Amino acid sequence: MKSFFGIERIFFLLMKTSKVLIYSKPITLILFSILCSATSGGKEVLLRSTNEAIRMAFLHNRDLRVTEPSVEQAKRRLLLSGRLSNPKLEVSSKGDAFGNNQNEGNFEVAIRQSFPISSRLRRERELRKRQVNSAEAELAKHGWRLAAEVDETVIGLIAAKERTEGQRSIIKINAEIVNFIQKQVVIGEASPLDLSQAKLTGRTLEQAETELTSNEKQESIKLKQLLGIEPDDDLSLEKKLELPAEEPKRQMSLEEILERRADYALAMARTDATYAALNLEKSKRIPDVEVSMFLERERSFFPTDGLSHNTIAGLGVSIPIPFRQKNADTMEQARFDRIKAERKSQALRFRVRNEYAQALRATRDAWRLAKEASGEILQLAEKNLADFQSAYRKGQTSLLRVQRAQEQLLAQKNAALEAIVNFHLTKARLREVMGDYPTPQFIPNEVLPTR
Repeated sequence: MKSFFGIERIFFLLMKTSKVLIYSKPITLILFSILCSATSGGKEVLLRSTNEAIRMAFLHNRDLRVTEPSVEQAKRRLLLSGRLSNPKLEVSSKGDAFGNNQNEGNFEVAIRQSFPISSRLRRERELRKRQVNSAEAELAKHGWRLAAEVDETVIGLIAAKERTEGQRSIIKINAEIVNFIQKQVVIGEASPLDLSQAKLTGRTLEQAETELTSNEKQESIKLKQLLGIEPDDDLSLEKKLELPAEEPKRQMSLEEILERRADYALAMARTDATYAALNLEKSKRIPDVEVSMFLERERSFFPTDGLSHNTIAGLGVSIPIPFRQKNADTMEQARFDRIKAERKSQALRFRVRNEYAQALRATRDAWRLAKEASGEILQLAEKNLADFQSAYRKGQTSLLRVQRAQEQLLAQKNAALEAIVNFHLTKARLREVMGDYPTPQFIPNEVLPTR
């Protein structure tokens, strides 16, 4: 990026050397603003590995931020749980104005408070704790899905770049052939038809390159969206799709995989929450006991003494008799929810075991195919094209055979690249099944967007 001092120097040179610009300052200011805007680019983001991209997505992805308030909401509900209900204040006043009208009456103030004699408050707080775990597991599941999508998108972007680079290498080879034929046409040792055919082949290759470049830009924008950066920011990936020298042999036990899987953790958290919900409903079978304290001021009339006053204080207890369980239906619903949650976790456990076996086998098979496609066959195609080019320069073969060898090399390079891409995609799928992703943490400054 050009420095500001370079722009300032250009500006003052224009002011000194052009009388027109001196007398037309608005034009000068417009030119200066254009130069400044031309040099102000977007952010520059450098990623050296897929894990850095995943960590950056954890920090900046907008969709992941949407699920974060659910955790805070569950924690607030936990903080407010396990409390007694609010007490009731009762005030009553009675008189005999519609009776004997002897100014008799009473005034009463009472406070009533309900107290659970079961473990309802403790069960309620336990349920809220399980719901916090479920919310955190839900957020972790979204992060797991996001990490898998970022991993696959990074592979797609790198594959698009390498497809474009491979196409450009073929275009370069064809350009060398065109330059050679042009020299031969000048001295009369080659036909202009061969030159036209070679140029047509070059235009076809350039058209394919344009399409590949467009696909690369689309993949880049898709990755930027996942990383939470703007579409006009500069994104650089220092990674290539390389084939390991040895076949992947890493294996993990089912228990280790289940510990890493966010969806299984969510299933277990929901199962625990259904247990807590059932225990809470069971504790509600015994109603609360209501305790009341009252203070009464009484005014009575006696024929001999006239009006007299008296103050009465007392304590009352209201114990409901649970002849019927009003929450029987809710309790049955909670019981069936627990059964469903248990069966879902068992089904997920079985599916994870099969997914891992399938992904591991697919990764190993893809490695063998990529090893074969990028090995001896590709070397033979490169040697075949070099031999035909040499023979064509010596006049021992036709341009058609050279182009045929060129097409074979392009097809073999594309096949090798697609085999390597397929290997990395199957490896990414295996990584998703294993849940082998980094946890959100501090990342280096060079990974964060910088102006």
